[in-house]
Amino acid sequence: MYLRRILLACSMAFVSATGCALDGAPDPSDPTAEATSDLAISDLAFYDNGTQCTVGGATMHCCPPGSAMVGAHVSHNIFKCSLMTTPSGAVFLDRGTQRNGMHACPPGTLMVGLHARNNLLACQGISPAPTFEFVDGNPATQDGLPMHICSPGAAMAGIHITNNRFTCEF
Repeated sequence: MYLRRILLACSMAFVSATGCALDGAPDPSDPTAEATSDLAISDLAFYDNGTQCTVGGATMHCCPPGSAMVGAHVSHNIFKCSLMTTPSGAVFLDRGTQRNGMHACPPGTLMVGLHARNNLLACQGISPAPTFEFVDGNPATQDGLPMHICSPGAAMAGIHITNNRFTCEF
């Protein structure tokens, strides 16, 4: 319940200038964390508009460590993030992998960050690896912000900003 209150407060504070820190939150790699699918993405999503990371020499907006992107409002630089219960390996930079007609992280990895202007993705593995992917868009799945999101239990693996399409995996 404590983590739910933190993440709810974070999602309500998406307009803050500093993003949303999860100080004091339980470890996202804790095997008792809640998940909605075999992908091990928590059902506790939150908005982030300020977390930065530097990957492969590129600084960009990223979800906080241990979480993956499940939605994006690119023009407002707000991401919807969800904790990964079992992240795998280091975050790395992808400059051009293509799948489903868009820039996407390599198979078996999810988006954790985006530099929209330079078309760069920060990617990270998750265990178990995703087993199914689909393209979301036209019409796009949306949450109450409204923001384009992947379906519940799925996370972003790719994005076509101009066409507002995502590759989602679960």
